[in-house]
Amino acid sequence: MEVDYDLIQSCIAQDRKAQKQLYELLLPYLRAIANRYLRDTSYIKDVLQESFVKIFRSLDKYNFDKAPLKQWAAKITINSAFNYNKRVIGVPKEEFVVASHETPILPANVQNWTDDDLLLTLKKMPEGYFEVFNLFVVDGYAHEEIAVMLGISEALSRKRLSRAKAWLKKNYEKIDLRAQPNRSSIS
Repeated sequence: MEVDYDLIQSCIAQDRKAQKQLYELLLPYLRAIANRYLRDTSYIKDVLQESFVKIFRSLDKYNFDKAPLKQWAAKITINSAFNYNKRVIGVPKEEFVVASHETPILPANVQNWTDDDLLLTLKKMPEGYFEVFNLFVVDGYAHEEIAVMLGISEALSRKRLSRAKAWLKKNYEKIDLRAQPNRSSIS
């Protein structure tokens, strides 16, 4: 998906046709992002609406040289999802204890999993671990960026990633996630 400079300028100039075109270009990708980060996906439309309002309001501040539009919009959507999680569901009051979370039952044949199956399985991970794992492994953010996005220290980001990997290893030792057939991208 390539978004050209002229389309962005038309959106900034309040051209409704251009705004609709940009919306339709970004929607599938941002929906997948919101789905990945929301703890309760029934709020996905609310998060997407909030994200698009922010995107269109701050489009004039977007800088082509810093990041592709898709990445910039994804970051806005991720932050909207995190804020919605905190606002609607609340912030966890205690540190994550792996033993207190349910141990999932391993399916007989992981190779038949869809991307949604994999995502649902990963969402069984303690929330803080999942957020850092997702941002670092799936979306490629650095610990410095993750720390800012989540309001934690870089050291805690690294610790949560390490614990996420340990959680995965403990709960899915017999599963080789790399053997997952490449159907369609989660993001």
